[in-house]
Amino acid sequence: MTGAAWQTVNLPLTQRQLPDRDVLDIWLCNSEALPLDSATDSSNRRQELRRRRLHQQFLLRLLLGSYLGCAGKDIRLTRGQHGKPVLDRRAHANLLEFNLSHSGDWLAVAIGTGAEVGIDIEVHRTLRRAGDLARRYLPAPEADWLSGLQEPERSRAFICQWTAREALVKARGSSLAQSVAGLALDWLPARIAALPSGWPEPAQWSLIAPEVPADLSLHVATPQPGLGVRLFFLDLKR
Repeated sequence: MTGAAWQTVNLPLTQRQLPDRDVLDIWLCNSEALPLDSATDSSNRRQELRRRRLHQQFLLRLLLGSYLGCAGKDIRLTRGQHGKPVLDRRAHANLLEFNLSHSGDWLAVAIGTGAEVGIDIEVHRTLRRAGDLARRYLPAPEADWLSGLQEPERSRAFICQWTAREALVKARGSSLAQSVAGLALDWLPARIAALPSGWPEPAQWSLIAPEVPADLSLHVATPQPGLGVRLFFLDLKR
């Protein structure tokens, strides 16, 4: 966890300074409150997913544009080897690094300048086979601990450990399938115990779990130790 407090930011966004190399800016918002009409039928699941995707892409561009000093529509994005969205450096000769994650209507974005960053957010829910998933994907000590919990704590714990893994993998620019076998975490809170071969050593990482609403799990990771964070909640209701 981090002791930093969330600062509420309202629209419209003004131009923002890039964080220092030893600081990450973490943004959290709920796109359901975005005052846009995307002309979709919320009773249709496919259209609802499209609505969320459009809103979240709009918010990502809005945030990036506030740091880069340009309109969101002028942001040029491309994808890395494993599909990770990144700035197109041919259009943006800038040190900004970012990553995003969404779950339901929640969107989380991490922005930094020192190293690649990964972020993952999940809405808590009861998983039908949390114990089986733990046995399949997690090292034995971690799986034993999870299997000994009762629901809903077991599902919450699995989601918490999983968001930490996702954040680490995304910061590395790798894929979960390639990395999960060599990745081990301690728990309460999630801490790095072992990493896949070829990764920076655990002591060279920051793995951060900001305080968030009780129905969410959020982790941020970067291969740079000792980072501070600035936490911003983008309030779309005002």
